[in-house]
Amino acid sequence: MVTLTELLALDDGVLLDRVCAFTADERATLHRPALHAWERYSWRDELDGRKDRYTPAEGRRLDLIVFAAAPADRLYWPPGDDQLRVARSRGGRFVTALARHVLHTMATEDFGAPDFNEIRRAERDGLVTLDADDDYVLAMVNQLGGRFSAGGRRSDLLRADPDLLARAFWRIFEVEGNRQVSLANVDKYSGATVQSWHDAVLDLLSDATIDRARVLDATVAALGLGFPQYRAGWYSRLHAALAPSVDERATRQAGYAALLRSSVGPTVTLAVDALTGVEKAGRLDHDGNAAALAAGLAAAVLAPAKSTAMKALALAARAGAGQSSAVVAAALGHPHADVQAAAAEQLRVRGEPGPVLAALPSLAPAVATAARRWLGDDAPPVVAAPVPRPDRTAPVPVPDAVAPITDPAELAEAFAVLLADPTDAELLERALCAAARLGPDPVEYASLARRAARLLRDGPSWESDHLLDVVAGVVLAAAHTPPVRWLPPLAPQLQLLAGRAAAVESALRAGRRYAPCAEPTHAGGWIAPAVLVQRLSTGAPPDPLDAVAALLRLGPAAASADPAIRAAAAAVPGAVGAALRYALGGPPPATPTHADRPLWIAAARSRAPRGDDPSLIGLGPGYDAAGAGRAPTWRVSFDPERQYSRIRVTALGPAAPPAPTDPALPTVTLGAVNPSSDRQPGAPWHPWLASIWPGNIEPLLAIALPHQLASLDGTVDGGAGAHALRLLSQTVVELPPLSPYTVAAGLASARVSDRVAAVDAAVDLLPQRMSPEALASAMTTLAAVVPLNRWGASLADLATAGRGAQVRAVLTTLLPSLDRTTRGLYSLVELLRDEHLRAGTPVTAPGLQQWLAAATGTSRTAAAARSLRTADPLDHSDPTRE
Repeated sequence: MVTLTELLALDDGVLLDRVCAFTADERATLHRPALHAWERYSWRDELDGRKDRYTPAEGRRLDLIVFAAAPADRLYWPPGDDQLRVARSRGGRFVTALARHVLHTMATEDFGAPDFNEIRRAERDGLVTLDADDDYVLAMVNQLGGRFSAGGRRSDLLRADPDLLARAFWRIFEVEGNRQVSLANVDKYSGATVQSWHDAVLDLLSDATIDRARVLDATVAALGLGFPQYRAGWYSRLHAALAPSVDERATRQAGYAALLRSSVGPTVTLAVDALTGVEKAGRLDHDGNAAALAAGLAAAVLAPAKSTAMKALALAARAGAGQSSAVVAAALGHPHADVQAAAAEQLRVRGEPGPVLAALPSLAPAVATAARRWLGDDAPPVVAAPVPRPDRTAPVPVPDAVAPITDPAELAEAFAVLLADPTDAELLERALCAAARLGPDPVEYASLARRAARLLRDGPSWESDHLLDVVAGVVLAAAHTPPVRWLPPLAPQLQLLAGRAAAVESALRAGRRYAPCAEPTHAGGWIAPAVLVQRLSTGAPPDPLDAVAALLRLGPAAASADPAIRAAAAAVPGAVGAALRYALGGPPPATPTHADRPLWIAAARSRAPRGDDPSLIGLGPGYDAAGAGRAPTWRVSFDPERQYSRIRVTALGPAAPPAPTDPALPTVTLGAVNPSSDRQPGAPWHPWLASIWPGNIEPLLAIALPHQLASLDGTVDGGAGAHALRLLSQTVVELPPLSPYTVAAGLASARVSDRVAAVDAAVDLLPQRMSPEALASAMTTLAAVVPLNRWGASLADLATAGRGAQVRAVLTTLLPSLDRTTRGLYSLVELLRDEHLRAGTPVTAPGLQQWLAAATGTSRTAAAARSLRTADPLDHSDPTRE
């Protein structure tokens, strides 16, 4: 049996003949080592920082060997004649399987090489025969002519290939696509020199290569297939670009009527506009489409876009269908007050109060108040809606106890979970400390070690910001398996965590066991004072990093510990014992040594997490710094001169003298965090990072806030914002000053899930733990970079959740600080108006009254301000402004 080494020693021509003659047994034996060697040559040696093992000449030979031995699903389309010869030597079934695999790859991945053209050439040459299935069509969409560099205009390629035009082109109106490959995605993210599919279709229409009527029919049919809005938008834009005439629209009015019931807003808008044009031209088929039109308009008047709903309502009134009253009544269920008001007015003019009476409890407060005026005695009395009560009775949560892992099988299960998701900080601490206590077990952890090694070899390290490397490193050490790759330098704030993990890994490889004194006893990273005193009284002297970590986790309220605990701490020897007693409220250090400085700083930060420590400050350099003797603080400010990142988060207070990062001084490192400029830990680390110093979560909030602000435009924050918001709700200590900014940014997030998390946090925190005025102040600072309509929607949800009084207080403070011309401001003013109407209370704050009085004009903001100030629920100014 020939070996890989022997093959690599052959001349290129001899090798080509030899690999074309491979037997099935040779392929089975060689494909794994050949693939591994080829990956090392192609990218793995460079990624792992190793010296190249193979020369370029050997790399070319490896490429041929891989084509001759590997299964089709591990290959790409042959880039040259030699590779194609090797592929053909494996038979027609193999080449067909390879083509299908490559097509599937092009149909599902953001793939750059124009391989579709090569496969199409192979089809024309009779090398393969392929069906125009979904993968084929999407591969064509993705790669015909190339994705990022022009390989020919798509329209010209289709003109030159009538078979492809007939077999595959028309299916682009039937195949939805996926997250990576769809008409919408390909057109949006192709290179600037590549002809878009939109332009290609228009170009094919320009010389009648394809039939215009068929394209119009195909776009209408595609919009009825239920594709998501992003993908359906491609067909809407193409249909609009065709600018159908009245005749063309009238011919397709049945299709438009069906689209009125679409769940995609722009599709409904297209249908309403088309049918409105047909109706105005007197071409609407009342008899043939009456039922479909009535059912469709009843759905269209509830379209999310207010303008579409208003057009549908007007069309229903003009169409005069037998069910028009039912359509108008359905519009009372629209969430926008303007649509409700228009529907109520139509019903008033028609003399049909019944639907309004039935909908009265669910109408917007302003609409309901106006309706009561014309309903008169027929309207039922106003009944105050019950105010939901918060679920929690205690304003501050109590941390749950954490059970240690005591069994190797349980530890193996924990490791398995962490290899899949290393961001569970509580489980990570339990597993790390259990590994130190239980020691290595090569048999128990062998399969986990193989999985960990595979994850490190196959997966990118940046995906978890190297947190997976830390977890996998401990697993490999517990199984006495060699490391796969070395951990690169991490952000300074992570040095304590990485150092503690490295200590456990070192002990496992040495076969040594120890019980970490920093193992948490309660959720959030806390260690009960009595437990820590017992650990330090009876165990061996702790590792320096372990001792610092334990002191920082002492509590909550370590300085107020029971006197009996402080008395028991007298038995703890040495500098660790003295620092422990200080953390518990004992005497300050007299003349601490430089070696003991980390212990005393940790004790001071545990004793008063957010207060200055005069005893330490008086000890001079090394102690008089933020995070040492002084509590760290941050300022959030708006810088109008900056083009990007206009909200600045800046660390205040004296910085420590310049020096390399000391893992034993984590609070000093955290206290110097400047999120707007420094390198920061990625979001996967944030839960574990928060457990370093549970008594002061503000450093974590300072790190997370820029992630939240960056996500306002839709940038993915990796979960940093959601974690920070959960942390606020769960922390058992007083909330730090950055807390309102965290909530304010969350309420404005581009992600609905983050806004929901922010509303949940606000329900938990307002008003006992966070004042409405503090939240309003933070919102004032952030207002210049926030889409105000998101705040409007989030605050409306907050009011619905039982915090209406707090929402009124927030807006009463916030609005006078905002420019009345700010885009989207009307959503906040209308919300405040509705909440005052719902509560039956007038505006009394002088500052807000003055601000409202100065709002003049015909904009929605001015109209809402007048109705709020004068108690006129519906000001009939132009609702289309803003």
